[in-house]
Parts: sequence; structure tokens; C-alpha cells
Amino acid sequence: MEAKTILLLSLTLLSHVSFSTSFTPTDNYLVNCGSNATTSFSPTDTRIFGAESTSQGLVFLSKGQSISLKNQNPSPDSPTLYSTARVFTTASSYKFSIKRNGTHLVRLHFSPFKAQGFDLSTAKLSVLVNGNLLLSDFSTKAVVLKEYVIRVDDSALEILFRPVGESSFGYVNAIEVFSAPEDFILDEGAKLVGANGIEVFKNLSSHVFETIHRINVGGSKLVPFNDTMWRTWIPDEDFLVLKSAAKRAFTTRVPNYQSGGASREIAPENVYMTAQQLNKDINPIQPRFNITWNFPVGSGGVRHLVRLHFCDIVSPSLNMLYFNVYLNEYSADSDFDLSSLTFHVLSSPMYVDYIVDSNDLGAVRVSVGPSAIGGPLKVNAILNGVEIMKMINPPGSRSGSKNRTVWIVVGSSIGGFAVLCLIIFAAALSCKCKKKKLKPGRVENEAWTPLRVNGGSAHSRMSELTLNEYRSLKIPFADIQTATNNFDNSLKIGSGGFGVVFKGVLRDNTKVAVKRGLPGSRQGPP
Repeated sequence: MEAKTILLLSLTLLSHVSFSTSFTPTDNYLVNCGSNATTSFSPTDTRIFGAESTSQGLVFLSKGQSISLKNQNPSPDSPTLYSTARVFTTASSYKFSIKRNGTHLVRLHFSPFKAQGFDLSTAKLSVLVNGNLLLSDFSTKAVVLKEYVIRVDDSALEILFRPVGESSFGYVNAIEVFSAPEDFILDEGAKLVGANGIEVFKNLSSHVFETIHRINVGGSKLVPFNDTMWRTWIPDEDFLVLKSAAKRAFTTRVPNYQSGGASREIAPENVYMTAQQLNKDINPIQPRFNITWNFPVGSGGVRHLVRLHFCDIVSPSLNMLYFNVYLNEYSADSDFDLSSLTFHVLSSPMYVDYIVDSNDLGAVRVSVGPSAIGGPLKVNAILNGVEIMKMINPPGSRSGSKNRTVWIVVGSSIGGFAVLCLIIFAAALSCKCKKKKLKPGRVENEAWTPLRVNGGSAHSRMSELTLNEYRSLKIPFADIQTATNNFDNSLKIGSGGFGVVFKGVLRDNTKVAVKRGLPGSRQGPP
């Protein structure tokens, strides 16, 4: 019955949202590389990719030595666009005239095949766009679409393909270069989230981004047909840490787009018409827990733009939804009030940009959980969409620091005796996780339970072994006093109902965040 309901929902949503041509890029180049013919990409993306060459010669290639290649035995399932390629035997570049400066999207299509003595799966190349190194020693044996967001301040955009390694050649099947809406990446409003709390991050559009994930939370896969920016959005189920914590929400009403909020170019209607909300059925008496997604992004310590999409489609009236947002267990937003942020209009789309470094496991974790504001009727949290983009060579980003941030909860005490310290994302557990290598594209789906930290929650695995490890880990109170300079107020980084959080450094140089419990508080571990 549930499967039928989901299928009917998908069909209903698609019937309400048709392909929109409201956005027409000022700069719009779609190149069928290695071909003198035009073609569309797929039945769901009917844009026309133009011929690379004409009777006057190659249109966009400005320098270098290259040849056109055609696949004589293409797979029947492969798009016609991928049956040709431009092969570079020396450093070669495409040059595109830019009519309007500002943010642009650059998409590079790679689909290897064998022809004329070339095996494209063995090609290796680097790619630069206006001097920015986007790909280094890149090679692929599968179909790959790389998308980048870059600001162009010149009259031209140059894409340089440089062969490297023993293969001594590179290639590309198709190129897209088109201008984005002016408000696609705003310089103001982004928040840098990390161990130092929340800071303002400025000049966002000056950075180059590579799209890593684009997620339709609570919904089905969306193809370019459903998106005015010709994007693909995939479902979130494979990224949920605990699937039973989330419950799908949907509406058939078209979102109330407001001036100053999100637009259809920021995210299509279908993204805002579905969501995941708190599944209060699993614990109706005490439904205070988080929904967490784990998104593998590659290396640890790399800075990312995380764009979260919100639209209140679950509340019957205004001011009924307050929740908290966490990134990598750090508080990103507390008591998030969509009613106030969307000009007191229900079902009004909005988004928030956060900057965060990937964790030591090479992932970005996103969590939403209920706020302490309000009574039982207001216990909920939602998320509609997620986009994660890697920053290319960002200034000030850390390069895989070996130092860990360890959360320690310290019970309030009168004497200076050894106290039980609960370590969130414990050092012992982290060591186990490092030994247990995470396979690419897979996330662990073990049950996690939230504990209140910094007004929010972090996660610890619920198993008898894990709890025993926590209980056996004791740190002398004097060492904690030394690490926090006797709980110096200048080291305070947050507070919650359970106590105040201080940052500090233990004698072995392990960075810690220590929460000192308040007498009489009923929150936190007993």
C-alpha cells in the first residue's frame, strides 16, 4: 500500500510541475564535442547541443592539437551526445565569449569508449577554467558529469584541457557553459560553522565550487525536465543514518515563492513539495531526537558549501515549527523559525548557505532536531533539500588536520574528584572508525541516538560495548580544569539547558569541548 501511495504521489507531483522555460541564460553554450552535428542530450533534457565544427572550421577551439573521435559501436542506452568526443594530444583550450559577467555554470561530460586506437578509459588529464585548476590527473572508466560554479569577470571564459601521464591524451564529450541568475550565489548571508562557533562568511561568489551532492529530501529523483536549470536531484534514502527516525511529508500545492526567498532557479517546485520530518511514531511519549544524513564527499578537512532548502509543508498554521540545525555535530542554527524567516507565509521556500569542513571520515553530516521552544504539539523538524559543493582551493581551509575535537560532558561537582566523562563521537570510537575504512558511496546505517550538546545534539552508537567504553573513560577533574583554564569565560563556546560548553586542550594536545552540568538540570546523562 505504501509503495502505491509513493508512486501515486510521484505521478501527482509531476503532473503539477511541467518543464519551465522562464529562465533564459544570457550566455548559453552547449557544445557537442568532436561532432559537426546537433543533438539533444536525452528525452528528459531536450536542449540542443550545437555542432563543434562548421564549414568555417572549429567554432570554439582556440589552440592545441586534437582530433574528433566517433564511437562506431555505441550502446543503445547511451545518449547520442556521448557517441563522439574531442581528443586532445597536447594542451588545448575552448574559448567562449561572455556577454554578462557574474556567476556561470560549467558542466563537462565524460563518457569513455574505444575507437581509432584510442581507449578513452585510459586517458588522464587536468582541466583549468580561467586559470583555476578544477581537475587534476583526472581519469574515469564510467560516465561522469562534472559541474562547477564559477564567477566570470572577463569578456571570455577559457577551458584548458591538459593531457598528463603515460596516456598523453585527454578528451571531453560535451561542454555546457551558461550564466546563472544574479542571486544564485550571494556574497552575504553565508555562515561558517565549526569548532569556533558560527562566523560570518563573506564574498561567497568569489570562490569556485564543484557540485558533489544534490538531494531531493523526502522525494523521488528529479530529472532536468523538472528543473529550470537542467539539474538532476536524487532521493535522500541512501544517506539517512537511521531511516526510522524520518517520515516523509508531501503536498500537492505549489509552493508560495516570495520575493527575497528562494526562486525556481534556486530549486524547483518538486523539491519544496516534499520533505522528511520527525517520525514521532517511534517514540510518541518522548519524541525528541534528530534526523541525520551522512554525505560522503571524499577527503577530510576540505571546505564545502552546504545549501539547505526549507519549506514548511507540515504545519497547519504559522508559528508551529521550531527546530535546530547541525552540521558535523556543530550547532548551525538554533530555534529555527520558518514562519518568521518566510514573511509569515506557510509553504514559502527558503534556503540557507553554510560553510563547513568535511569531517575526518571524509563526510558532511547534516542533522535537524526539535527545539526546546514550545510544547508537545510543536515537536518537529523538517528538511526539503540539500546541495553540497566543494570549494576549489579555498583560503584558510584546513588540510586534513590530525587533531580531533572531542565532546566531553562533565557532571557538576563540588570536589575535585575524577568524574565520569561522556565523550560524544568518542576518541575510542573514532579510532575504530579509522580502522574500519568507509567504502566509497556507502554510509553506515547503524542506529544512533541523540544526546543534548551545545543546545542541540551529537550522536553516540547505542550498544552495550559502546556504553561500557564511555563509562570506563575517566579524566581527572583537575586535568579538565587545566584544559579549560578553570572554565574561563573567554573559552565559552555555547550553552544549553544542561550546562555551559567550554573549549580546551588536554595535555596530549587533544582538543576538547567540555560541557559542565548545571545543578538541578534534568537534561543529559544521569
